[in-house]
Amino acid sequence: MPTLRSLFDINYELVLFASGLVFFVVGLAVSLQSRRLSRLQLARSLSWLAMFGVAQGLHEWGLLFIPIQALYMDHLWISLLQLLQVMLLGAAYYALLAFGADLLQEKWPRLWSVTHLLLLLWMAGIVWLERRSTLGMGWLQQQATILANYVLAFPGALLAAYGLRFQAERQIKALNLRSIYNTTLVASLTLVLFGLFSALFVPYGDFFPSNVLNQSLLVGWTGVPQPVFLSIIGLILAIAVTRVLEVFDLETDRIIDQMRLEQGVLTERHRIGRELHD
Repeated sequence: MPTLRSLFDINYELVLFASGLVFFVVGLAVSLQSRRLSRLQLARSLSWLAMFGVAQGLHEWGLLFIPIQALYMDHLWISLLQLLQVMLLGAAYYALLAFGADLLQEKWPRLWSVTHLLLLLWMAGIVWLERRSTLGMGWLQQQATILANYVLAFPGALLAAYGLRFQAERQIKALNLRSIYNTTLVASLTLVLFGLFSALFVPYGDFFPSNVLNQSLLVGWTGVPQPVFLSIIGLILAIAVTRVLEVFDLETDRIIDQMRLEQGVLTERHRIGRELHD
């Protein structure tokens, strides 16, 4: 176990880069997929998932690059970069909440109010922490990250997971696309795992449960840092989401086939009409 821990300590920068990359790929893959012709609710909600992937990826890369920039930049600029990183994390987790709320708006229309309330609660917590201590931006960033995981990431991941499952049962299953339906369930389960790892293993904090359940405990149990698990979860999510996106291509093919059939029927009616006229 100490050997495994040393291996990840030596290559921790690579771990952070890989973790950011897989989530950035999720956001990029979703944003590049054309969904204009789709009639599925999932198509209108995926922009939130793209925002989550890109913002989460940029946040993870910030953990890698901001300490490097601290060697060359003024302390004020580093504090601003840390604040931007906190805002990116909040935007990522809010997008995850919004993704779930959008998928479930027909079932629970008031969920949007809950997402706004949770975001305001997190922001109020940051203001309270800032006024409570003078330990600096580094400490505030750590505490704000813990609050974001508890208040936004965990409920957002569960909500998004249930929303995906709801849409899979409601629309994808009706298209008789069994493999894509199963892959959607895999993506849903992956989001649950993301929420659990984000909420259970946060940075060490001054309050319960972060002073008991945290990333140091996870490393002590497994010898593997949290970003490694998040990288694996992100990779599975990227593969699953890429597979789920195929539903829009198949839906477009069916629309085109239907249009061709209708065009054929219309052409045949014109032909019969001309023969009757003659």
